[in-house]
Amino acid sequence: MVNWLQKVIAAGSKIKERIRDRATREEIKNSKWMSPCCGNTPILKSSIFNDEQLNTCSNCDKHFPFPPRQRFDHFYGKNKWELIDTPRIPDDPLRWPGDVYKKKLAAARKATDQRCSVLVALGERDGMKITSFAINSAFIGGAISVESAEAILKACDVAIENQTPLIAWSEGGGQIMFESGLSLQGMARTVLGVNEVKKNNLPYINIYTNKCYGGISASFAGVSDIAFAEKSSMIGFAGQSIVRNQTREDLPENFQSSLELIRTGFCDAEFHRKEINDKIMTVLKILLKKDSVSKFEENETSKLSINTQQAS
Repeated sequence: MVNWLQKVIAAGSKIKERIRDRATREEIKNSKWMSPCCGNTPILKSSIFNDEQLNTCSNCDKHFPFPPRQRFDHFYGKNKWELIDTPRIPDDPLRWPGDVYKKKLAAARKATDQRCSVLVALGERDGMKITSFAINSAFIGGAISVESAEAILKACDVAIENQTPLIAWSEGGGQIMFESGLSLQGMARTVLGVNEVKKNNLPYINIYTNKCYGGISASFAGVSDIAFAEKSSMIGFAGQSIVRNQTREDLPENFQSSLELIRTGFCDAEFHRKEINDKIMTVLKILLKKDSVSKFEENETSKLSINTQQAS
């Protein structure tokens, strides 16, 4: 009997030692290593999170989150864009007990240096002024609050005011639950905002990034003129596990993948993060007839030069 108790106590001590030996969240965050996305060997974070790889794996091409400021630097050029001020909305409209929502907002703002999940930028690329907005999934999962919806509406206003195309980088889980029906109104309001951009004959291109679900894919992200996706993005309304549990069916292998959505017509094309900017600009130049205009001007200049020489 004594031997049995001693074994239990010894086993308990070993369990406690192993729990104490496990890395904390802070230690994992600050470590230079990360769990492998392919293969069995831990990966150096610096081999993925750098200006050359753009937060993508060189082996399996997995695309990791790309914060808005990095996206804008990559698209417009480093520090060659203007951050647009967006409306500020009072926090915690439903007054959650224990200030649980206010605490989440404070932590997210400290971690991301953003007021809400959406940032808006105005800049120039290839001689073309472009308005864009991007969602940060590190801000409470990229959830769309009333303030986030107001930021998207601000992007629409800036695009119309400056007569620029509008580009969106969409990711996240949808409308934020802490604002209930107030955040759900943002779905309708952002669609109306995008429609105003279209009424002004300004192109609206949406880029799905991994992962994009819920009220995001069901509102402003789903009504673009052109829909691209970063490679291997997951796009849908409810997540795979929710769909599987509700239907009690085995899901197709490529269910909700960007490739499957291209096949079914919900998405136009997918590209690697390293090449997608050029694809966006190619489409914009076609839609806005920038190439044909420049070629026309070149031809007219050449004709004028020839006629001048002949007259001489």
